[in-house]
Amino acid sequence: MIEGPHYIMSEILPWEIDPRSDRLFLHFDVDEHYLKLETFIETAESTRKVIEALDATFFQGSLEYELIVLPPEDGSFLSKLALWVSGGVASVFAFLNSDVGSAYVEGLTGKPPAEWAQEIGHDHQERIQSIQESAETKGEEPPDDGETIEPVDEDATCRSGARIVVAMTRGVLEKSNDELNKIGMEVGDLPDALDARAEFYTACIENSDVKGVGFSPDDDFPIPRNQFPERAQKPTRKEKPDEPPEWTVTIEGIYVTSPNWDQEDQKTRQWKGKDSARRDCYFVIEDAEFWRLVKRKDLHVEVLDSLKVQWAFQVVDGRPKTRRALRVLEFNGDKLAEPLTPDAIKALLGDFNTAETPRGQPSLFGDTAG
Repeated sequence: MIEGPHYIMSEILPWEIDPRSDRLFLHFDVDEHYLKLETFIETAESTRKVIEALDATFFQGSLEYELIVLPPEDGSFLSKLALWVSGGVASVFAFLNSDVGSAYVEGLTGKPPAEWAQEIGHDHQERIQSIQESAETKGEEPPDDGETIEPVDEDATCRSGARIVVAMTRGVLEKSNDELNKIGMEVGDLPDALDARAEFYTACIENSDVKGVGFSPDDDFPIPRNQFPERAQKPTRKEKPDEPPEWTVTIEGIYVTSPNWDQEDQKTRQWKGKDSARRDCYFVIEDAEFWRLVKRKDLHVEVLDSLKVQWAFQVVDGRPKTRRALRVLEFNGDKLAEPLTPDAIKALLGDFNTAETPRGQPSLFGDTAG
């Protein structure tokens, strides 16, 4: 028995398998009816990893299941696995009934949700509600209103969920690289499913006796050996973008050498000034109250204006960048506002650090514009 991440601790009895499971066939085209143990184990384990990735991505890891190895039959080696489901199927049906889910299910299985509804029963939406209501009222006394509540057929529900998951797993293993790329396999843990798929075909390559692979009990092997290498290539993963540098907030005096009184033009041309260490600095002013005073012409403007600001910046390669004056505290000696509180700053920036510029010490700000 190959166990998934969600499983029931008690052992499954043979007669309990069929009512809640569906078969997943791994059919190997070999001359004799035997297969190397390594190939059997590695392909079965790769299959488990595909199911695990589908569960994590689409069902929030809520599916309770076990992957069980069934006895093989004579002839070309037919590995029979049973996906036995014991719970968590509401998430499968909910996924099937979502726009994103219906697209993925149809892409991987080749069947639209309407066709699945016919196969597993038109009442699959009602099953979701029944399961949810059953969970919500579990342990509560049923209402004495004279109505008979139909019990949920848990075996049929679990078997239907297993059929959908088995079909999706088969799609990941069977479809070509181009087909999977069109479906979109970069979401959540789906790259892990593609890695497991590559490991599956690598195991087939390493066994020279395997001439082809199929996923049905029929003697049909749609994937010949010459297609194994392409499928054994693990996809290139997109690099995760670097986390942006954390903001640092400080209060500092500035002499303005080149203002920009057009609020909307600041992205094109920033304010320029000299910091407390008399070094060039470039910044934008985001203080709405300051700009209200500008529009009302309530500021006393001089040839060389001085500001005291509470601003934020990000340190990149040891130098401050993206300087944002969050609050203008003083303008030419006139007090305009109190500093923003930590909570107010966090609402604007998220997490941040604070820093001070000691009197007589060089500022953090260098000569380069940023």
